[in-house]
Amino acid sequence: MADDDDRLARPDGHRYDAPESQDETRSKSWDYLVLGLLVVVIMLLVATGKVPVFNF
Repeated sequence: MADDDDRLARPDGHRYDAPESQDETRSKSWDYLVLGLLVVVIMLLVATGKVPVFNF
């Protein structure tokens, strides 16, 4: 376990996180895709007037 900790330590004393695994990267890309689609749908609903933003 100590070898793993030493591997992540830099000579100047700062530490960094280990690189993400392929599964974590793929999961994040799906999360961002879903979030982007949600934003686009909300923008379309506002642009077409289905969701009123200003009530004049």
